[in-house]
Amino acid sequence: MSTTKFNADIGNQVFRDKVAAIYGWSTKTGTLDPRLMYYLQLVDQTGSLTAGKHLVDLGPGLAAFGPVARALGLEVTLIDDFAGGGGVDREQREKAMQIMAALRDQLGIQLLEMDFLQTPLPLADASVDVVTCFHSLEHWHHSPKRLFAEITRVVRPGGFLILATPNAVNLRKRIFALLGKSPVSSLKGWYHDGDPVYRGHVREPVIRDLHQILQWNGFDVISTQGRNYIGGYSIALRFLPSKCVRLIATGANYLLRAFPSLCSDIHVIGQKRR
Repeated sequence: MSTTKFNADIGNQVFRDKVAAIYGWSTKTGTLDPRLMYYLQLVDQTGSLTAGKHLVDLGPGLAAFGPVARALGLEVTLIDDFAGGGGVDREQREKAMQIMAALRDQLGIQLLEMDFLQTPLPLADASVDVVTCFHSLEHWHHSPKRLFAEITRVVRPGGFLILATPNAVNLRKRIFALLGKSPVSSLKGWYHDGDPVYRGHVREPVIRDLHQILQWNGFDVISTQGRNYIGGYSIALRFLPSKCVRLIATGANYLLRAFPSLCSDIHVIGQKRR
């Protein structure tokens, strides 16, 4: 993979100049979420964060990752049902629709509102340089086998697929399991808040799962990385002051990233065989 050239200064400047106003955020002091900045760096590691490349983001909601990529010159297609999550508030659907319209009209982003698990991707064969899917897979209620076949079809030979999910066996969850506590989503979230539609985590994978999915679909695993963005908001430490939680999370992020299998967030990059 190429050496990362994209950095926070570049990302934040592009975010403020071309994207922030669409969301109603500050165009002077606003900064891009560190997790989204990292996602852009992952794309850059593949050499795909280049003007003219075609990036398809699956399940992005209204996250600013795709818009910043578009502002950097990439052709960007966002595919989602936009029915909740990822910055889409079901109770503020009208506002979400306004943002979506601005992303399309002001930035030229292609938005496809569809259930990509059930419907073939309306994209030509070998027309995409990189497909990204960040923290969406764990929400899927049905087998993604057909979707990954579609991804394989639309990605050009030598192109990339980047997956990011929560880690089903991160350090906190291993400790919780030893203490007899459930490591999965809360019972209340599934039982009460999920009535009538549950959009929480259905099945969280481990690193080996993501590797296997890539290999089943003709992609070679070229990078596996761990981070702890979710860990920064861990309910396990909610009894401590928020400042202490941030300090612990920051320190843990630097220590644990050397051991991806213990991190809260796992990221795998695959390259389609030529």
